[in-house]
Amino acid sequence: MMPTLGLLEAFDRHGALLARAPITHWPVTVGRGLHCDLVLDDPFVAPLHLRIDRPVDAPRRVSVEVGETRNGAILHRKRHGSGGRFDWPDGTPLEIGRTRMALRLADTAIADEQVLPQFPWRTLATTTVLVALMAAAVLGSSWLEANEVSKYLKSLPGLLLGLVVMLGAWSGLWAIANKVFDGRLQFWRHVRIACAMYLAAEAMQVAANLAAFAFSWETLSRFAYLLISLVMAIGIYAHLAAVLPRRRAGLAWTVGAVVLLGVPAWLGTQWLDRMRLSNELYMSSLFPPSLRLAPAVPISQFLQETETLRGRLDRRLRNDGHADEDD
Repeated sequence: MMPTLGLLEAFDRHGALLARAPITHWPVTVGRGLHCDLVLDDPFVAPLHLRIDRPVDAPRRVSVEVGETRNGAILHRKRHGSGGRFDWPDGTPLEIGRTRMALRLADTAIADEQVLPQFPWRTLATTTVLVALMAAAVLGSSWLEANEVSKYLKSLPGLLLGLVVMLGAWSGLWAIANKVFDGRLQFWRHVRIACAMYLAAEAMQVAANLAAFAFSWETLSRFAYLLISLVMAIGIYAHLAAVLPRRRAGLAWTVGAVVLLGVPAWLGTQWLDRMRLSNELYMSSLFPPSLRLAPAVPISQFLQETETLRGRLDRRLRNDGHADEDD
């Protein structure tokens, strides 16, 4: 019986095992042809795609020769075309067509046995805290907007049910995509990402409004939605990175490009619709006067700014009146 010199494995893009072949001799061939040592059912693989050898004079080195193929082989994100030669380090994935190859040599040290995973108490605690904080933020925001305590109390069951439905639907859709593309559901991971994204957006909104109130930075309050958009983009990237963990760099570039294109488009829409870039005319959040750090505005300056604002409003009214007459 020939000794096993190594093991050659093939996986699909989701990590599922497609084929496995013990190595009992060198060289080893890989392709779709039945004469190959490892036969793959991948239409993007040539009949004889790879010839893998371990030279006698260099026993610690595995060399790969690419056969006659249109797609070549990819190692460390570098493509090697037909006829190319390169060394294949043990434990490094090699991609051919839509298949990912792995090589294990018999003389390579085997990692120690891992302990079976225990119940994820820490993850459970993190999920519980995030969901509780999100529920508290939603209920607190609703309480600040409520006019009567009795109506607020009556609306609590509907608020909690709506929160559970929305959070479950959002995380469930991402979990289904995770199962399709990565083979794992990871529902609770997406719940944590969604809760963290919502809490970060709320914190950004409060921080922007508080800074605008404390330091008279009205612009920060008016354009807080841009900061919230960045937080949402980071959250979407976290969801996508969980679904496609091996495409994080490309996903980051994609999300960044969408933000760079979407923000100017949104600002242009605001300008065409309202003749201004911000989505509010004045600060909508007020805080206790003790948090005010900016110096008081003199009465003369306040009246002058009021007159300026009145002039702009008058011009806007006249323009709207002319538009109505044209219609």
